[in-house]
Amino acid sequence: MGDVVIDLGDLHDQQPSPPAPVRRRPFPFRAALAVAGAVLLLLVSGSVPRLPPATPTILPARLGDTMFVEKDRLHLVSAPAVGWVTAEQSRVVSTYALPEGTLLSRTTATVTGGVLSVTEAGGAILVSYQVDTLGSEATVAVEAGTDRARWRVPARLLSVSRDGDVALLRENTPQSGHLDWYGVDLTTGRNRWVLRQPILGYTTEAGYADGFPGRLVTATVTGHLEARDTVTGRVTATLDVPAPPTWSRRGITVWPAGDLVLVGGLGGVTAYALGDLRERWRNNLDLSGRWVQPECAGAICLFGYRGGVQVIDALTGAFRWSSDRWTSAEPTGRYLLVTGGEGLEARYPLAVVDPVTGEVHGDFGAWRSAGEVRPDGTVIGLRQRIGDDVVWYAALDPGTLTVRVLGKATGVSGDCQGAGAVLVCRRLDASVGIWPLTDPVTPR
Repeated sequence: MGDVVIDLGDLHDQQPSPPAPVRRRPFPFRAALAVAGAVLLLLVSGSVPRLPPATPTILPARLGDTMFVEKDRLHLVSAPAVGWVTAEQSRVVSTYALPEGTLLSRTTATVTGGVLSVTEAGGAILVSYQVDTLGSEATVAVEAGTDRARWRVPARLLSVSRDGDVALLRENTPQSGHLDWYGVDLTTGRNRWVLRQPILGYTTEAGYADGFPGRLVTATVTGHLEARDTVTGRVTATLDVPAPPTWSRRGITVWPAGDLVLVGGLGGVTAYALGDLRERWRNNLDLSGRWVQPECAGAICLFGYRGGVQVIDALTGAFRWSSDRWTSAEPTGRYLLVTGGEGLEARYPLAVVDPVTGEVHGDFGAWRSAGEVRPDGTVIGLRQRIGDDVVWYAALDPGTLTVRVLGKATGVSGDCQGAGAVLVCRRLDASVGIWPLTDPVTPR
């Protein structure tokens, strides 16, 4: 199956409705002969054969097993033997390579609650899990393919710097109200540094590279700002600024935005350079009740928790445009891919928007995006009807607004995620299917 043009209003395999009865007319024999001749010419000159659907790689899994998908790894965590309780129990983590689906290891981790995240780094499987029903969390690092724990710390894993051999963790202790950050040696589990977040302040990760934040930035309601290297724990810059009275009454908000960090609340926001905390610009936007998407095609997108977006220029802080329709955005080359809802219940279609003007370039109807932007600039789109077990997948091109259908995944429950060159979905029988996200090749 090559490039396929389909009616975006219907992708379901069903027969069309019967036509309404019409009055019979004399049969146009000459026109029929002409059409038949044209069809015969097409058949003889080489039509494109209908190709069978791509065969997925099927991985065994049971109902209750949990799936965690990374760019080149898939982790399946076995269901608890005695339900979601806080007693110690062994959970088997089966790790597969993507896109091949080859089993790499089976690792046994002892945990006391629901598993929150799984990743592989430095020859170990790192599992974060719930400790109790009060909200405490912990992380254990187990030698891959064994049940030997390297270390266990009472904090949740956030990310791993493979170059620096450091794991970034955060401990949230609800009983005491403390929130501590740790840089942990990936091999030994020893602390390289510890940061206790000020009670009247806020800390955020910033300066991401290859999935790991290079900085932690802390701001307090008294106006003290501090940037810290996440590998060494060294303080790289500090700054004291006049604190508006509203910070003490209503709190302070800190958001990363590329090479900037935004600090503010009621009354305005100021952007500081992440490297030295020098002021870049300020405006009167209110950061409270908003979350910031830093990578927004050269802009900064501020989304309201109840919907709507404001877009500002990253270099100057100048207001560009706003809309109450969109609730998420993804940069795709010179455009933003936006939607007004999540999953199958989106209120507005998946649309392509100019990040400078907010003008809608076009839309992809009921398709939804899955995974990162591919090297050719396309985005993998998924489409599934509510209650259906068929998921169509296609390459969506925001620049040309074209849909190149790649295939369909059948017998799936709907939990589908794009991971590099494959689509990973849970199937109706709880197993996992891996479908290739490549153009079908027509046999010669």
